[in-house]
Amino acid sequence: MYDVSFSELKTWRTCRQLYHYKYHENLEPKLKSLALQRGGWLHQLIEAYYKGEDWREVHREKVKQFSNLLVEEQDYYGDLPRDCEYLMELYEKTYQEDKPIKVEMEFDEFPISAKVSLRGRIDLIVEDPRGVWLVEHKTTSRFPNEDERMANPQVALYVPVAEKLLGVKIEGVLWNYIRTKIPKKKEVKLLERRYLPVNNTIINQLLEETKLAAIECKTLTRPYRSLNPMICRGCGYKSLCMAELMGLDAEFVRKAEYKSRGYDNGEDQETVDSPEE
Repeated sequence: MYDVSFSELKTWRTCRQLYHYKYHENLEPKLKSLALQRGGWLHQLIEAYYKGEDWREVHREKVKQFSNLLVEEQDYYGDLPRDCEYLMELYEKTYQEDKPIKVEMEFDEFPISAKVSLRGRIDLIVEDPRGVWLVEHKTTSRFPNEDERMANPQVALYVPVAEKLLGVKIEGVLWNYIRTKIPKKKEVKLLERRYLPVNNTIINQLLEETKLAAIECKTLTRPYRSLNPMICRGCGYKSLCMAELMGLDAEFVRKAEYKSRGYDNGEDQETVDSPEE
């Protein structure tokens, strides 16, 4: 039986060498990128908000953790605490009418074939006048266009999972965008939502592709690099990858800049955040 997570599949489709670093060598960068750190911070605040908890208390705890970072790390991240607080205050004011059905729903071993099962974590499921929607939070430096959403429909795989586990009809995916580059002119739009209705044709096609990708990534023997500038530019493993490619002291880079990853219980944070540009 091949058991895979959504993050594994996304990583595999992105770059085989990246997959090797994360899931075979079990490595992660010691210093998270600004995009990932900010995305993870906001994600925790949003989760607390929809669970009916005090997101400000969560924020205060994150601020304490931030204050314990090295001065160089704090300089790298900038005024992250204030940015996250401002965006969350705006979010709370804008989406106070949301009706959450399920928040942070984890699942394991959901069968999609006789040989492949899927595990992961669904951010949020909400109900609005248009029906019930599976929500995907995305922090980003700019709002993607329709073509980019259609080229990244994998989250639709969660639709049959949610319908089976919750017994409700899911209309599709609600992309919940948060623009993280806060301009000086506050009237610039920072929040945006887009609906992507999902039909059986899309889901069946994605399931077929997932069955193949799951077996491929689990039977990988020799990784290879995508070497795509659009992918490599924001990759957290770029320094190690380039050191190996150029015949430099890769072992030194591996020890200096990377550490062992924690257990992936569904999704790791990279599936939540869009790289900054």
